[in-house]
Amino acid sequence: MYRNKRWLLLTSLVMIVSLLASACGAPATPPPPADTPAPGETPAPPPPADTPVPPPPPMEIKNPDAKISCTIGEPDSLDPSYQYDTASYEIIFNVYEGLLFYNRESYTEFVPVLATDMPEISDDNLTYTFHLREGIKFHEGGDLTPEDVAYSFWRIMIQDRSGGPSWVVLEPLTGQYAIDDIAEEMGDQAACEFVKSSAEFDNDAMTVTFNLPAPFGAFLNIVASGWGGAIMDREWVAEQGGWDGDCATWRDYNDPDDVDSELYSAMNGTGPYMFDHWTPAEEIVLVRNDDYWRDFPLWEGGASGPARIERAVWKYMDEWGTRFAAFEAGDCDGVYVPRQYVSQIDELVKEQWDAIDMSDPSKMTILNEGGTARSFINLPQVSAADVFFNQGIVVEGGNPYLGSGELDGDGIPPDFFSDEHVRKAFNYCFDFDTFIEEAWLGEAIQRRGPIIAGHIGYTPNSQVFSYDLAKCEEEFKLAWDGAVWDTGFYLVSTYNSGNDQRRTAAEIIEANVESINDKFSISVLDVPWPTYLDEMVGGRLPLFIIGWVEDYHHPHNWVHPYMHSAGTWAQFQGLPEELLAKYDAKIAECLVTPFADAAPCYEELQAMSIEDVLDVFMAQATGRVYQQLWVKGYYVNPIYPSAMWVYRYSKEM
Repeated sequence: MYRNKRWLLLTSLVMIVSLLASACGAPATPPPPADTPAPGETPAPPPPADTPVPPPPPMEIKNPDAKISCTIGEPDSLDPSYQYDTASYEIIFNVYEGLLFYNRESYTEFVPVLATDMPEISDDNLTYTFHLREGIKFHEGGDLTPEDVAYSFWRIMIQDRSGGPSWVVLEPLTGQYAIDDIAEEMGDQAACEFVKSSAEFDNDAMTVTFNLPAPFGAFLNIVASGWGGAIMDREWVAEQGGWDGDCATWRDYNDPDDVDSELYSAMNGTGPYMFDHWTPAEEIVLVRNDDYWRDFPLWEGGASGPARIERAVWKYMDEWGTRFAAFEAGDCDGVYVPRQYVSQIDELVKEQWDAIDMSDPSKMTILNEGGTARSFINLPQVSAADVFFNQGIVVEGGNPYLGSGELDGDGIPPDFFSDEHVRKAFNYCFDFDTFIEEAWLGEAIQRRGPIIAGHIGYTPNSQVFSYDLAKCEEEFKLAWDGAVWDTGFYLVSTYNSGNDQRRTAAEIIEANVESINDKFSISVLDVPWPTYLDEMVGGRLPLFIIGWVEDYHHPHNWVHPYMHSAGTWAQFQGLPEELLAKYDAKIAECLVTPFADAAPCYEELQAMSIEDVLDVFMAQATGRVYQQLWVKGYYVNPIYPSAMWVYRYSKEM
């Protein structure tokens, strides 16, 4: 050890002396350059100046013949007269067509599709006559006729399944919301004949005429929608075992269960894609209609002729990690992204567009130069999500969501939410700001009643509930004359599988309510989408978290589903008859009020919903869309699921 240290000391002294000699003596001869050839060697040629760096190889487009969406929640049904959910709608949207369609991004302007032109409208706004194009065929070979168009409207009104879309068509064409109400007044035969008289056809003249009992300003919106705009082949439907249009048999086809509908998993439209197969819980596949009839674009620069992509595929993956991995690998062209996972998927994004299309390059930001995806942010939305209270829960056959079914600490009674103090407590226990920040990254606003921002009736400065645990506790102590606070309760809160925004809402309610009293217990349960809808329609869910996308752009399409006795959500909430009667009267008053003067009427409805503590009105968010860079053709129209309207897409780099 000692000898080693001495050797190091001597070596250091030698080095110091050498350095001093170099510093004080003549300059040392510099060493030859490293690339100087040795004696006798041939000098190497100099490198070329500014050698260009080769460009990276072009990105390989995966599945170039398919548009693949990785998403959640498979359809409830593929029957246009039955389905009333976005998962079903976006499939039907690609197979069936209507008389009119929305003009690209607009949800107030229309272009003719199966019609040759916009309709002839009578001076009193009660009669709409459409002329049909000739020579159009359904996928199974049948010729499109005016009778098929009229029949498609009859069928949706006749079928009128519980919780379905029929009211959207029944209201303007009959003045009623249910075929049973018409039958109760007229009798079954006369009711059917009345329905058929509202949509008349002339096959020789190639015309369809709609007869309205009263003016309805949004009628063309309904014709352009998926509810009134999916034209079916009458003869083919009858061959599948469906209603053939005979008024003597319509009752046999009224209000079917989903799988009992003859078109539950069968499709035959005139559109650019045809149904191939549905593997439940896995995927739905559509294939290109190579004989597609349309040889003109709907708008300047739009697509025409057969679709450029051969297959449209929806892959159902409820778990986010699975969807993310598939998108990262390029196996999905588009992916459903819950807002709380934006930071993760943004690592894959090269181009982020703060715009509804790519017409203005200044709206694009490069997030990651090596990214493989494109995102669109701050997209306008005509949708919202809320928590709905069921004041009369159905318990026949047992109901696992109520625990014991009694207010005994182990459950709740079926009328638990009929107490206003319970509903107020749940509102005060809901942390709106945290929900908006965690579930939507702040890209949302708190709701102020059923009517969304952008419509008359929306009241931006009105009084609404806010997060206040002290008031939550106060209301729980008043609920059921103090029995809730003293005894406690248990219930199951549900959301549809894979919807993380709704899961977040359920967990906020669970955590905050349970923090008030250790006798309060809530279990959060995820339920597959079709089952969730069935349980909701059956009135079995104590509270349910779900969203609404407007059918047509009018405040009536918000107050009716939320507040009317025949409304899509209101009818599953067990609301008291006197409350519904009050709402029905006000809704009718607003609908007949000239639109220019209707704002105060709709504002009153908005205020009623808060005063009566109808729901927990959560958030109205802006939208985001994520796609691979090779996907071309995207634009947004908030009134329909445009991200998966496959016809306008191509895949190219």
